[in-house]
Amino acid sequence: MIAAWWRRSLLLRTVGSIVAISALVGGLIVVAMSQAAARQAEAAAYRQLAEMLDTVESTVSVACFVGDGELAMEVARGLLSSSLVAGVDIATADGELVRLKRHFDEFERPAGERVVRELHSPFAPTVAVGRISIQPAAGAIAGQVAAARNQIVLQAILMIVSVTLALTLTVWRRVIEPISVISRRLQRLDPGRGEQLAPPRGCEQDEFGSLTGNINSLSSRLLGAIEREQGLRRQHEIDERKYRGIFEQAESGIFIADAHGCMSSYNHALARLLGLPRPRFDRPLAVSLTDLAWADAAALQALIGRCLESNQAVAEDFELRRSIAPRRWLSLSLTPLGDGQLQGILIDVTERRNAELAAQRTAITDTLTGLPNRQGFEEYWSRQIVDHPEQSFALLMIDLEGFKQLNDALGFPAGDRVLIGFAARIFACVKESDWTARVGGDEFAVVLRNISNPKHLEGICRRILDNLGERFTVSGQEACLGASIGATFYPGDGTNLPTLLRNAELALNDARSQGGRRWSQFDQGMIHAVERRHNLASDLRLAIERDELRLHYQPIVDLASGRVVGAEALMRWQHPAHGLVPPDYFISLAEQSGLINDIGAWCLDTVCAQLAAWQADGLDIHVTVNVSARQIPDGLTPAHVVAAAARHGIAHQRIGLEVTEGSLLGESAATLEWLDSLRQAGFRVYLDDFGTGYSSLAYLKRFRVDTIKIDRAFVRDMGRIASDRVMIEAVVMMASGLQLKVVAEGIETAEQLAMLRAIGCHFGQGYHFSRPVPPAEFPAALARIASLGDAA
Repeated sequence: MIAAWWRRSLLLRTVGSIVAISALVGGLIVVAMSQAAARQAEAAAYRQLAEMLDTVESTVSVACFVGDGELAMEVARGLLSSSLVAGVDIATADGELVRLKRHFDEFERPAGERVVRELHSPFAPTVAVGRISIQPAAGAIAGQVAAARNQIVLQAILMIVSVTLALTLTVWRRVIEPISVISRRLQRLDPGRGEQLAPPRGCEQDEFGSLTGNINSLSSRLLGAIEREQGLRRQHEIDERKYRGIFEQAESGIFIADAHGCMSSYNHALARLLGLPRPRFDRPLAVSLTDLAWADAAALQALIGRCLESNQAVAEDFELRRSIAPRRWLSLSLTPLGDGQLQGILIDVTERRNAELAAQRTAITDTLTGLPNRQGFEEYWSRQIVDHPEQSFALLMIDLEGFKQLNDALGFPAGDRVLIGFAARIFACVKESDWTARVGGDEFAVVLRNISNPKHLEGICRRILDNLGERFTVSGQEACLGASIGATFYPGDGTNLPTLLRNAELALNDARSQGGRRWSQFDQGMIHAVERRHNLASDLRLAIERDELRLHYQPIVDLASGRVVGAEALMRWQHPAHGLVPPDYFISLAEQSGLINDIGAWCLDTVCAQLAAWQADGLDIHVTVNVSARQIPDGLTPAHVVAAAARHGIAHQRIGLEVTEGSLLGESAATLEWLDSLRQAGFRVYLDDFGTGYSSLAYLKRFRVDTIKIDRAFVRDMGRIASDRVMIEAVVMMASGLQLKVVAEGIETAEQLAMLRAIGCHFGQGYHFSRPVPPAEFPAALARIASLGDAA
């Protein structure tokens, strides 16, 4: 009961706290003050003893000086009359004169510390004649100390009691009583009638006045909030009646559910979409959204959790699979309502999803061949790596050769038919489990699954090359295009698609660089070769300034007379670090880097200068210069050729320009104008590497040239392959009919020379006559060729 009273009574707890604090502080003060009073009383007693000695010092000095024991005894008895003195000793220099002690009881024992005074002669103050010592009475001194201490304690207690009473009354008057008044008035207050709490009397301006004002303000706000809440409740009832009709008549499915997907209400549209019973509002529902036949119920539950955790609206599409109805796609939007509840809206998006799936299939499919396109290839490859990381794959990149020329010559419809045919041939060479895609205009990719043996890979690649190398019949004409293949392995050569694509492209470029129509397997040396090629491209920019380019000349011989009538200028690059770099390697670099125009201009100017030098030496021959497709028509304009010839005083007919079939199949109108301008100016135009591309009489009629150069590949095999010889005979016959000259390249044996003479070929060049030689060695080469003619 006392404990309960203590907890309920603020006054009691406050008075108790004041008394406890006052007692603690007062106790500390009493102890300190009593100790100080004791020290002061003791010091006062010793001062009295010293004053007694001062009084009797002169008398005792005389008694000691004359040795008067009676006088000394009188002084000692006088001192003992004081309650503070317990004993007196007076001694001279010769010995004790008087010793007098009081009789002590148990409470008046002498103190331990004596008061001693040295005595001097009354006639000579510096001469000691004795001493006097007083034994203090401890009991008397202690009595004085106790009296002083008691007085201090009494005063302190009175002060503490007074302060405690004053504080208690003050707290009661200033704190407890106002609080009690406010409490009683609050109990009687009725805020609903607008009553206000009045502050206690005398407290209008202090904290209690502010407290009552705050209570009144809070009461007003609470009353206003209650009124607003009542108004909102009434409005909510109105809105609920108004929107229930909308809820029931909505086309979209609407529901309220908890964190587990249990729906507390839903409308008729949702019941139709999900095949649920009609909603009832007169009793609780027992339907869980997550228990329906969703294709991915776990994802639905995760969406509900994400909505409630983030407290934000979320949306996602889900597939509903029902045995008695077609599969449907539903778009679910969830909005958190608070207290673990959420609102959902369900819309049927089956048609949209079907359209999207169709669009996705179209986006990853090549519409021409029906094969996957590059995007489809990348998606497939990514899935394969993720789903089957332990399996080995081989990636083939297949590039069709000569397709652009055929497409430009015969048109896009013919090119489309060729692509369809190529796709069918590739597909026929691989297994059904393998995968084929068209990843570029004339590039295909093949994924060979579960293959890691290079020999097995070689067999597949050769089969593809053989099939693609067979002739096509397009628009009534036969075409033999061929292909090159680059191959790489997963995971041996790389574990991600960008790396494998790079490796396959490097291998494909290697196959092209070897003449094409072959396959090449990636190895790490190809990366180093690319780096070397990049470095060479940088060095090539400085090659002209450093005078590192050279021209070698290969004689062109009149086969009938055996006389040298011309030469072909062939570029060489004397690299300071890599030695002699072949033109097949750096010419392509020059084309890719845009340096081919500068190099071509240097080559033409150098040829003209050499022709001028030979002309001065009496050598009357013509020289042909190879022209890149990148130089036609603006890189090497007819005006530039005319200016170079004029600068060195060279007749136009002594300069020949060699172009390939490929360079004539681009901008046909501009190319035709370029050719006509050169021929009208008197320059010779040669069609180089005839027979390796899509050759046609139509091209020879449209793009007029002076001379045809048969590629060395046909000359090399004409002795053992009848078709190559027949082809050369046909070209010679055709050229004669068109009044064109023919130059056979790559003559290496006397037998080849004899066969070409028998066929009626006009000119030839090759190692049988001479290798390409520097200008300084050209006269010696002429002499060797002349000796061959004499020997024949």
